[in-house]
Amino acid sequence: METAAPAIRRGAQATLAVLTLDAVAYALLQSSVTPAVPAIQRSLHASATASAWVITAFLLTAAIATPIAGRLDVHGKQRVLTVVLGLMVAGTLLAALSRSLGVLIVARAIQGVGGAVFPLAFGIVSDELPRERVSSGIGWVSAMLGVGTTAGIVVSGPIVAGFGYEALFWMALVPLAVAAIATAVAIPPSPSRGAGGVHWGAAALLC
Repeated sequence: METAAPAIRRGAQATLAVLTLDAVAYALLQSSVTPAVPAIQRSLHASATASAWVITAFLLTAAIATPIAGRLDVHGKQRVLTVVLGLMVAGTLLAALSRSLGVLIVARAIQGVGGAVFPLAFGIVSDELPRERVSSGIGWVSAMLGVGTTAGIVVSGPIVAGFGYEALFWMALVPLAVAAIATAVAIPPSPSRGAGGVHWGAAALLC
């Protein structure tokens, strides 16, 4: 007779709920800006090539932050994830206040650090959930990327049409701020940490 997988304890359920919010908040921020690029181009009187950097800057920093985050877990996954979300909040606030394309691109580059959310979240799932539940927990958090991406694309058009592209960032601040606070408060400090650290010379080659 097969033994049922152990239930997820209440604290781990709270952790998984917070990680779900973290993943959705990142995915919304990633996808909602893409349909808004033409509006950004018109509002800031920029060329199509220059406006494309609003997307490119985000993707570049996300690509760099993702592998580096895997080594920064020596400082504690929960702590690093909280810092990453804090940077996303700062970048989103800067984007909402930006009135030039250059500032907006810098803001989007800061937001792209959020690419580290997923590897850190997977590590926390591995730490906090029973071994039999880790695969399903990681699958659940991964699925939130698709959910958030789809939702971001759907809501972007009406928001930009009604309130301007800045409204995307003002509205994103709420879930991001809640996610950062919840991560700091509800997720316990990481019981296990990676060995070593970041090889900054090698990391520089990613830039």
